[in-house]
Amino acid sequence: MEIERKFLVREMPDNLEQYPHSELEQGYLASGHGATVRIRRDDDKYILTLKKKPKDLGSAREEALVRIEIEEEIDEDLFTRLSKHCETPMLRKTRYRIPYGKYTIELDLYHGVLEGLATAEIEFSSYEEAESAKVPEWFGKDVSEDKRYRNVRLATLTSLEPLME
Repeated sequence: MEIERKFLVREMPDNLEQYPHSELEQGYLASGHGATVRIRRDDDKYILTLKKKPKDLGSAREEALVRIEIEEEIDEDLFTRLSKHCETPMLRKTRYRIPYGKYTIELDLYHGVLEGLATAEIEFSSYEEAESAKVPEWFGKDVSEDKRYRNVRLATLTSLEPLME
C-alpha cells in the first residue's frame, strides 16, 4: 500500500546538489478505471509498476492519497520493448531524495515541455499520519487531490499552460 501526499514547490531547498538524485524516465502502458501500469527507468534500474485504487476507502481525500502499488524490477531489454507500447510520451525528471525526519522527500524537477515544474512527495505509513504530518516551509500548495498533477496526466501535456488554470 502506498500512502503519499504531493505538493507544488514554493522555493527550492538550500544546497540541493548535496542530496542523492537520479534521472527518471517513465511511460504509461495503460490507465483507466482507477489503475495504471507504468514502466520506469531510474538511472540504470528498470521497473514495471501497477498502481490501483483500493476498494472501500472512506473519503475522496483518502482515495487521492492511498494506492495499492506493486513493483517488479525488469531488464533493460523488456523496458525498451514495452516503451514502444506506451499510451503517453515518456515523462522525464530529476528526482532528489531529501531526508526529513523519519521521512524521505522525493523532489521531482521535470524536463522537456514541463521544464519549470517542481513537485515534492512524502510517503507515509498510514492515512492518519499523512493527514497530521508537518511539512517543510519550502512546500507550496497540496495537490494530492488535483488530478492535473498525477504523472500519468502530466505525461500527456504539451506545455505547462493547463496547470495554470
